[in-house]
Amino acid sequence: MAKAEFVRLVEEAGLIFRGKVVRQGTTDARLMAAAEGKTATVEVEEVLLSTEALRGLSGREVILVSEHEGAKEEGSQVFFTSVVALGDHVVARELGRSKWSRQTSGEIAEAVKAAQERPLQARVAGAELVITGRVAASRRAEDPSIFRSEHDPEWWIARVEVLSVEKGGKVEGEIEVLFPNSTDIAWYKSPKLHEGAHGILLLHRAEGKEHPREKEKGRGREKEKDEERRHPIYEVSDPLDFLPMERLEDVRRLLGYERGER
Repeated sequence: MAKAEFVRLVEEAGLIFRGKVVRQGTTDARLMAAAEGKTATVEVEEVLLSTEALRGLSGREVILVSEHEGAKEEGSQVFFTSVVALGDHVVARELGRSKWSRQTSGEIAEAVKAAQERPLQARVAGAELVITGRVAASRRAEDPSIFRSEHDPEWWIARVEVLSVEKGGKVEGEIEVLFPNSTDIAWYKSPKLHEGAHGILLLHRAEGKEHPREKEKGRGREKEKDEERRHPIYEVSDPLDFLPMERLEDVRRLLGYERGER
C-alpha cells in the first residue's frame, strides 16, 4: 500500500488495530441480519489508534462490517475502521486493511504521528510569534457589559515574561496576551493565563479588538488615556496555543519543517 493511501486511511479511521480474522460472520444473528451477512469476527492483538474508551480492546473481539470477501486469511493484518456501535460487542466498519509487517507497522506509526500533529502544525504555521514564557499577572481586559452574549469569551489580559523566542521578531521583557477567561462550553478548553502559568505560547495578532483602556487620575478626576499603544497585542484562544514545556522539541521540529529543514 502506498504511503499516501496509509495517510488517507489514518485520517479517516477512528480505530486502527492489528488483529486476526477468527471467523467469517458472527454468532450474533441480529448483527448478521443487519449487516446482510457481510461481517467477520476479528481478534484484536494490538491497538494502534483509538479513542480513550477503546484503548483496552487488546485480546477482545471486534465485529467487522466489511465488503471484503474470501476465506479467512492467515497471519495478522492491520484493520483501518470506524466504530459504529459500542455495547455488548464493538462493531466497526472496515475502511481498509493491509498485511502486517514490521515495515507496515513503521509506515502506519509515521502516518498516525503526522495525522495527530497536523492540527498543531497548522497553529504553529499560523502563529505570528512563538515564545516560551511565564505569566506575571492577569486582569480583566474590559468591563462587564449588560449586553454580553450567551457565549461571551470574557476577555482577560495577561502580562507574560518572555523567556525565549522560537519564531517571530526580537522580543524582550514582557508582552500582553489576551485570553478568553470564560468557562462556557465554547471557551472552557481555551488557555487560562493566570499568574504562574508557564509554557509555550503560540501567539496570534489580536486583530479587530480594541486595546484595553487604562485609567489614570489627574487634576482631582479620572481621565481616560486614549493613546494607542505602540506595541502589538496578541491572543491565545485555541487549546493548542498554550503547551507545556515538554512539547518544546515537537514545536521546534515543526518550525524546522516550516523553514524547509529536515
